[in-house]
Amino acid sequence: MNLRVVIPIAEGFEEMEAVTCVDILRRAGFTVVVAGIGPAPVRASRGLRVVPDADWEAVRSESWDLIVLPGGAAGVQALSASASLRAFLLDRHQQCQRIAAICAAPGLLAELGILEGRRVTAFPGVLDPQCPSYRLVDAPVVVDGPVITSRGPGTALDFALTLVELLAGTSRRRDTEAPLQRPLESPR
Repeated sequence: MNLRVVIPIAEGFEEMEAVTCVDILRRAGFTVVVAGIGPAPVRASRGLRVVPDADWEAVRSESWDLIVLPGGAAGVQALSASASLRAFLLDRHQQCQRIAAICAAPGLLAELGILEGRRVTAFPGVLDPQCPSYRLVDAPVVVDGPVITSRGPGTALDFALTLVELLAGTSRRRDTEAPLQRPLESPR
């Protein structure tokens, strides 16, 4: 089973979130394509320059099991400016296909109405806690149907491992996580 994941990036994306997701999903054996929106290389929020695997426009019409939107305020703003990405997200939403967003990226999903009626999380201040159309939850990762959201750089590893589990099961998650040598408990 060859699972395919696309991760669009744009100028100002949060590198820790994007790179962690790419790394973990590839370790799990998935085909992961980093798709650049705008000229390459793409500069991340902390200055890291990433050469995407492909241009977004060249891969957007392909079949994907999951799209992962990394955060970074400027990066999400640049993603939001892409009419084809917005149309792609709305189409996936209408077809109940998986969409994952971390940090500031859930704000784009809220703007498109994709979070309506769902439990979600995001970087503090990105989503309105009083908004009646979704329920903001204080959790590192929230899965509500085909929409998966996460809080920020510090939750990126848990987010990526949750995506592995959702796409390929608990066993694949365990097999992917074990070599990472994560501690079972936090040091005191």
